Amino acid sequence: MGHTLTVYDAVNQAVLSLIPPTANRILDIGCGTGTMGECLRRMRERYVVGITYSRQEADLASKRISKVECGDLNGFDFSTLGVFDCVIMSHILEHLYSPDDLLEKLKCALASESVIIVALPNILHWKQRKEFLAGRWRYQDGGIMDRTHFRFFDRNSSKELLERTGYEILATTNDGVFPLTGPVRRSIGQAATKVDQVMCGLAPGLFAVQFVYLAKLRK
Repeated sequence: MGHTLTVYDAVNQAVLSLIPPTANRILDIGCGTGTMGECLRRMRERYVVGITYSRQEADLASKRISKVECGDLNGFDFSTLGVFDCVIMSHILEHLYSPDDLLEKLKCALASESVIIVALPNILHWKQRKEFLAGRWRYQDGGIMDRTHFRFFDRNSSKELLERTGYEILATTNDGVFPLTGPVRRSIGQAATKVDQVMCGLAPGLFAVQFVYLAKLRK
């Protein structure tokens, strides 16, 4: 993973919505400060294990979730953790030298009915396309062009990553916001959310900020 670390303290709602309510043992790879895991444990009693590269994040997460492992995911051994009902990888695979290797190594922590949830940023989001058309490739401290990203994905390559490593995609959420002006968004109220959903469904490669997948091991 990258050497410059940012403390991550947020809940990805699109990821949260795909977590099976029956999942009792959950592994959050790239758990940040444990905010997601804490949210899951508040819903009901669950065993949530988190993995982070940051000692600062690990110290904070240890107060919120069941167990925290601090280590480099590029060479992490999942065989010591047991088997999980659900594994979360929210904006983590793009930070790895070889996300394929992690998805392969992770299989020892999955049963036949276990699921994984993967969220990946869309490098071809319309705002980023404007930058490319202007001849600009600029790394930033966060977002799609986060300077700690080693890999970049569009809609097709994100799906291919999962499929070529032996996973079957069960559901996909194309999560983003259609570029309505502020006054228009305020005037139509909750209908704006529907517009976002429809347009991200019609043109996910253009309007989705992230692609979120629910998947399981292919039989």
